[in-house]
Amino acid sequence: MKRKVNGRSLGGFTLMETLLAMALVATLVSIFLVVFVPARGMVQKSLAQQDADRLVGVLKAEMKTVRNNERSFTKASSEKYTNGFDKGFYWLRKTKEPDSAIVIFSYREDLSKKPSEDGTRPPIAANKSVPGETSNLVTIACPIDDKLHRKHIRDAVGPVYVVSMTHLEFRNGEWKAANKPGTIATAGSPEEYLQKCSTLEAGGPCIFYRADFYMLNTPNPNIVKNKKWNKLGRPIFSSVMSFGLAS
Repeated sequence: MKRKVNGRSLGGFTLMETLLAMALVATLVSIFLVVFVPARGMVQKSLAQQDADRLVGVLKAEMKTVRNNERSFTKASSEKYTNGFDKGFYWLRKTKEPDSAIVIFSYREDLSKKPSEDGTRPPIAANKSVPGETSNLVTIACPIDDKLHRKHIRDAVGPVYVVSMTHLEFRNGEWKAANKPGTIATAGSPEEYLQKCSTLEAGGPCIFYRADFYMLNTPNPNIVKNKKWNKLGRPIFSSVMSFGLAS
């Protein structure tokens, strides 16, 4: 015969006790969702904005830095860039297609190696990397078909981004995008643009453009070979930028 104490069975909880426990758990879960989930979303949004600002900063800095080994991309020409405007002009034009566009990525540079002509060092294997001692984490922006850095993309630490640039023209009292990335509608060379800049409605030797940042699924430059921009999906973010003669 089952033993009872004060009318309650020793075999388990009553229905009322179970319902009260479930209500308490539901209340605690609701409080957690209200307090912590929005906070987590705000942190993620803040981190995403910081990453976007970092990428924009890297691109801006590199486009106004003329390195020793860089050459302009004119036909049958091996002349060096004369200034940041010259470099920015041809970098914008290179983004017509993804397989010649600008790539941004980070890697661990080998501090035991001598810097190359442009001031960068080759990557070091992860198992030999001691941050600050044998390696530094660097972020670079360069054309994806750059002979020096193309082979380093596979050693990237973190995401790899490619950038398309679309010229923004001031037409009929408003800024409008050119028909497609990599096209500067008003000139075919920096010299031609500078000659025409006094007649442009916006005035001044400055080119405005929209930079669209795409993230590659894998750190392999061949993944964009023979592809159009619409085959890379949607950009993760965009930014309106500019470069001028003073860059």
